[in-house]
Amino acid sequence: MKAIELKQTPIISHDLIRIGQSVSERLEALNLGGQIATVDTVKSLKDLRTELNKELADYELQRKAVKEAVLLPYSELEAVYKTEVATKYNDAIELLKNKIAFVENEVKEAKKAVITAYFLELCEVEKIDFVAFEKMGLEINLSTTEKKYKEQVNEFISKIVDDIKLIKASEFEAETMVEYRLSLNCSKAVTTVKERKENEAAEKLRLAKIRDERRQIACLSVGMVWVDITNSFSFNNDIYITKEQIKELDVTEWDVLVDETIAKIKASISVVAPKVEPFNHAGMVVDNTTTPIAPVVLQAPTVVIAEKPVTASFKVVCERSKLIALGAYMKENNITYSNID
Repeated sequence: MKAIELKQTPIISHDLIRIGQSVSERLEALNLGGQIATVDTVKSLKDLRTELNKELADYELQRKAVKEAVLLPYSELEAVYKTEVATKYNDAIELLKNKIAFVENEVKEAKKAVITAYFLELCEVEKIDFVAFEKMGLEINLSTTEKKYKEQVNEFISKIVDDIKLIKASEFEAETMVEYRLSLNCSKAVTTVKERKENEAAEKLRLAKIRDERRQIACLSVGMVWVDITNSFSFNNDIYITKEQIKELDVTEWDVLVDETIAKIKASISVVAPKVEPFNHAGMVVDNTTTPIAPVVLQAPTVVIAEKPVTASFKVVCERSKLIALGAYMKENNITYSNID
């Protein structure tokens, strides 16, 4: 005999088919779809709606009463079943589950300890001291063998060794290694550092250009002029600032050079000449109407026979005044030249 068995199905008496036909006939006779709602008819429509709602409510009460009567025996059965059977079984099953889990967890922890020790041993051999075992993301279970886990550890460590070799051969080893330690992604680390260096280089060029422009303005503001043959801004043959100084001096060195140049300019100007105010590396414009000392200009010989142009490259070593004079001579005679950096 079954412990739970339905002895008799519920017997419900109803005449719903006939009632349904009667409802259909009545609603059809009312012709609800054809009725027009107006101010004059709205009250009758509301009364009809109230009447239909009441009839439906009566049928709903009958249906719910039957449902409750039918469900009552089952509700009583379910309550007794849960207390006397289901709860007792579930408690016993949960107890066994916990005991089994305790044993299996011990087995998994023991397996994890073996794999972790193997991982640390490989790291020591390969001199890898920045990777934790958890970085592998291994899920230790009962079905996977220790051999399989060790193979995965070998693959993981081998990849790191290969990545380190690539990083050591890269241009920015230290910075790339810092990035690699964060993600263990060699490609990402190399790309990140490369982009950073490119951005830094571009920014340095931008800042250097701004600095050079300010320094050039500072030179012009005190009456110095650009002399291309000497690659310098000159006040006279003795007072000048070279292109290399503009580009290579740091802020402190530049300020010292500026102060020294200002002092020389002041000393070279007549007492009746306008006062020369100091300027700094930021490029302050100073009013100065003095005229630089003109360089010595060589007299060009008279050319009688037209010659075809030729190209020659050479390095000139001489006093600055002679170099300026040579430049003036070549300009006066339309001789094209360019500085060799």
